[in-house]
Amino acid sequence: MKTLVCFGDSITSKEKSKDGSLRLTSRLRQELTEWVVMNAGIPAETTRAALVRLQDDVLRHHPDFVTILFGANDSSDHRLIPLKEYEKNLTYMVNKIGAEKVILISPAPVFEKKQMARTNDRMKKYAQTVKKVAKHEGTSYVPLFETLVEKNIQKYVIDDGLHFNKFGYEELSELLLRNIKTLTAITFPKKQLSP
Repeated sequence: MKTLVCFGDSITSKEKSKDGSLRLTSRLRQELTEWVVMNAGIPAETTRAALVRLQDDVLRHHPDFVTILFGANDSSDHRLIPLKEYEKNLTYMVNKIGAEKVILISPAPVFEKKQMARTNDRMKKYAQTVKKVAKHEGTSYVPLFETLVEKNIQKYVIDDGLHFNKFGYEELSELLLRNIKTLTAITFPKKQLSP
């Protein structure tokens, strides 16, 4: 069995939302039925804090793939991590895990009318940094910011303008599954993929 660890902040954490709808790892498990999908999301976390638990929450499981989704807190007024440090922290994670195993996801835009601690101008810079790290390190990349910024973001988030509702998780999981299917088709021989 393949092991996928989803490493991130509150967007990644928890299996279900308050309304009972499935969040990221629950949705992925429905599709990746032959895989072990682990949730390593911690609410309110930045990349700086995540480095401390990288070994215990990710590396010790010897995963085949790791999604990394941080930036909502790194870019917030109250926890602001400088862009250079954010880039350095992501690069460190990629190097420790192994670039071929990492799927970097850009942070999502926010609905600014409801979200007072974050702006899309700043979030865009963090998203561009994720893309830069992915290109430089040769990892897979999921353009969550680019995808959702073109849409009505209000449709994808709850009342706080930041956290996803079921439509946000549908979009994220679809983008991620498409990426995983592309990666596994390349990584594993076709005969192993057929039933």
